[in-house]
Amino acid sequence: MKTKYSLILIILTLVSLGCEEDVNHYDFEKYKFVSFIASDITVPETYSTDNNDEAYPIYLRYDGSVLETDFTVTLKITPNNAQPGIDYDVENTTVTFKAGEIKSEPLFIHIVDNLLNSEQERSLDINIESVSNPNIDIGVGVVNQSNKSATLNITDDECSDTISIFNSPNLINSAGNHTVSGTVAGNILTLTGNLIDYGAFPNAEIGIALTPTVEGGTAGAVSFDNYAAGTDNDGYVYEFRQNGQGTYNICAGEIKVSIDVYYESGGSWVFWYTSHNSFSIP
Repeated sequence: MKTKYSLILIILTLVSLGCEEDVNHYDFEKYKFVSFIASDITVPETYSTDNNDEAYPIYLRYDGSVLETDFTVTLKITPNNAQPGIDYDVENTTVTFKAGEIKSEPLFIHIVDNLLNSEQERSLDINIESVSNPNIDIGVGVVNQSNKSATLNITDDECSDTISIFNSPNLINSAGNHTVSGTVAGNILTLTGNLIDYGAFPNAEIGIALTPTVEGGTAGAVSFDNYAAGTDNDGYVYEFRQNGQGTYNICAGEIKVSIDVYYESGGSWVFWYTSHNSFSIP
């Protein structure tokens, strides 16, 4: 009988010890933990631009008995091929847990859509460096603590093309759905064809500058000075003038620009109408 009872006692002791290593059976009065809610996060680089310039929030969790005072957690960010100010911005690396809360205030990371084609994977490692309350352990678990760090992966949305894609005889002009030709030299794109949806001027011409928002970027501004566009079939001489801000996007294969159309009459330029154009790769 003594042997039987001893065996039962040993089994109960082992079960009890095993429970302390199970997160569902921790004595949270004794053990208190802080960790990341998610340890592997993927965010598109357009997140902030798609969400009214909002930053991406990352949260931590607290496991333990209810605390009656606030505490703070200090984080350390280590970039992997991601560059601060170019790929992301962080204002503060300290987050606060309010008294009684199990979810932290967020760590905000502003994701920058840098308009650059990145061939390398970009990520940030975010580690819990310290906790203001010395009774709180870092990571969940008595042994082999988990979620002590998180990785934020930034996915690129750019293509690898350049403005040479507009060097094409078959660009489609939304103004009348006409086909026009484009010739690229440096950052100047010369467009030739029915640019203003006017049958008597089927071979109009304009030279526009494509200037990237950032050097090497895939999107930017379209601009041109008052441009001598040529003479129509009726003998009228035309000048094109820019109306508003034009834009281009290489990855979308599209150029948008509005043109004020002037013709010469009696030695003076006369405004005729505005042509709203979108030139795209078919």
